[in-house]
Amino acid sequence: LKKGGKGGGGGSSSDDAATAASSTASAAAAAAGSSSSSSRNSSRANKRQRGSDKEDTQSPFRVFGLMLKVVKLSNIQSLLVVLFTWKFAFSSESVMLLKLQETTFSKESITYLRTVISPVEMVVPLILSKYTVSSRPLDLAMWGYLPRVVLGLLACAFVAYAPSKDEVTWKFTLLVLLYMGVQTTLATAMFTSQMAFFARVSDPAIGGSYMTLLNTFANLGFLWTTTVSTRLVDIFTYKSSGSGEGKEEDVTVDGYYVTATVCAAVGVVWYFIMRNRLDGLQKFPLSAWRVHAPGRNSVKS
Repeated sequence: LKKGGKGGGGGSSSDDAATAASSTASAAAAAAGSSSSSSRNSSRANKRQRGSDKEDTQSPFRVFGLMLKVVKLSNIQSLLVVLFTWKFAFSSESVMLLKLQETTFSKESITYLRTVISPVEMVVPLILSKYTVSSRPLDLAMWGYLPRVVLGLLACAFVAYAPSKDEVTWKFTLLVLLYMGVQTTLATAMFTSQMAFFARVSDPAIGGSYMTLLNTFANLGFLWTTTVSTRLVDIFTYKSSGSGEGKEEDVTVDGYYVTATVCAAVGVVWYFIMRNRLDGLQKFPLSAWRVHAPGRNSVKS
């Protein structure tokens, strides 16, 4: 009986331990299930939040609103003044080739010369890249600004002394090719400097929309100045009636020379007035160019 009692007591103790272990396992399983459910709910919430943020950022209306905020920045407005005016000094460059096409080169020859010069546009950015990765990329544009203005006046000499199509020589062709090479180098350097500055100040939280906005204003600045200079050539050109009936009118004043001189004069004045503005734009901290959606982390400068 004692042995049986001991045996019975031992069985009861084992049953109690098993019951306790089972309860502990059930509690752990319940806790694990609760933790897994919470994790899944949290994951779903994060996904919904990310989707909401992405939808909010990519919404056309949202992007349009952010672009309006960008344009309202005082430093952006100062930059727009530069972009709309700084290329007027070079707007007569395109007219120069048109004048040579009238007197000296055929349209096919001009196209061939441009093809020969085209590698310059690919090589120059590679060479100048080390000068545009600094905090002052616009300095490169200002270094080449006045030389490009002078080059515009030099173009007048090419037009004035250009031979006829029947008398064109290799010497003159090489001189024109050299002029085009220098002009393309300065223009590409200016463009590279401009794009490096855009890339530096653009807000990465907005994506490519910021760069697109700045490029749009830069293109508008180029288009209106070129259009105006082409129109000025016609306005400043004076013709006298030819001697005899049916004779063509004689050009007494060629508007191209007047326009090129005006553009160069405006360029010199612009340089000395606006160079301090460009210097000031490069001194702004990156945070001054940022516009952030509410609830989004700011990008530190």
